[in-house]
Amino acid sequence: MKTSTLFKISFFVGCLLLIMPTMLSAETMMDKWRITGYTKYRDAVFADISRIASPSSATKLIWVKLAPANKSQYLRMINEYLQTVNKNDKGFRAIEILCEINCANHLIRFKRFVYFDISGNIIHQADENTPSWFLVFQGNIWYNVEKEACAKG
Repeated sequence: MKTSTLFKISFFVGCLLLIMPTMLSAETMMDKWRITGYTKYRDAVFADISRIASPSSATKLIWVKLAPANKSQYLRMINEYLQTVNKNDKGFRAIEILCEINCANHLIRFKRFVYFDISGNIIHQADENTPSWFLVFQGNIWYNVEKEACAKG
């Protein structure tokens, strides 16, 4: 085998070993969660395709999970929020958000927030009493969530 070919194979295997933990971590989010993208802070965003509901013909409800990256600004903001509500931010791992999506008008709002620790235990949960609607633009992080929710029925 040529040295350059051996180098390419070794490089490929090395890269695969580096990204394998990230892939395995995403897989442990359970089969019902489908990755929809990453935030600008490199936080993984998943949609739970098994819990899509239709409260009306125009809207869908879908649970979304954000798994913040270790150096994410979003992780820092969540930890600060948990401290303000007197919850232990140590061990925080993910947040699930109940999203309501108006498929026809491309609007989204966030109704419930559930914060989990590394073991999957709930640290804190909060409901948004009067959630505002936000426009979903093609290409933003919520666009793929909308596609997952609105594609069903």
